[in-house]
Amino acid sequence: MFRRRYWWWRHEIRDLALWYANHVPGAIGDWVRGKVLRRHLGALGPQTRIGYGFRITSPGQVRIGAHCDFNESVFITGGGGVTIGDYVGFGPGVKVWSVNHRYQDPDTPWILQGHELLPVVIEDDVWLGANCFVMPGTTIGRGSILSAGTVLMKSVPAFAIVAGNPGRIVGWRKQPEQLTKE
Repeated sequence: MFRRRYWWWRHEIRDLALWYANHVPGAIGDWVRGKVLRRHLGALGPQTRIGYGFRITSPGQVRIGAHCDFNESVFITGGGGVTIGDYVGFGPGVKVWSVNHRYQDPDTPWILQGHELLPVVIEDDVWLGANCFVMPGTTIGRGSILSAGTVLMKSVPAFAIVAGNPGRIVGWRKQPEQLTKE
């Protein structure tokens, strides 16, 4: 009984600290978020800016690299594990999911089927435009760009430019042939 109460209170206090830190505006808020999130995330690299309204679930499962920039209202569900490399930028309203409901058995209500936990990997030098949605189990290759509003349902290779719903490769920052020569 005592142990259960202890963990309940510990999670409630963590959630309260995260909520408070994520609702402090301006440069002071950026500083507060950096201090608070450093204690709760799996990792947070130096020179990373977390914008106002940042929301996260399962923060211990999320690892963020150095020199990243997260704009306002970013939401990350980290239960399946989320790894974000260095020099990554998130536009406002980006959502990254590593958890999804199971629904495969049509004879069982979806809400009783549990969750599927699939890791998301965002490699170095990636930019996700405003309101992108990244689904569980995807990897975004190094140097890729996702245009605003992209819904990414499957992994994309390095240096791809992706747009649409579902996200499709519409161009390249570096052609795949150039990558094999390096």
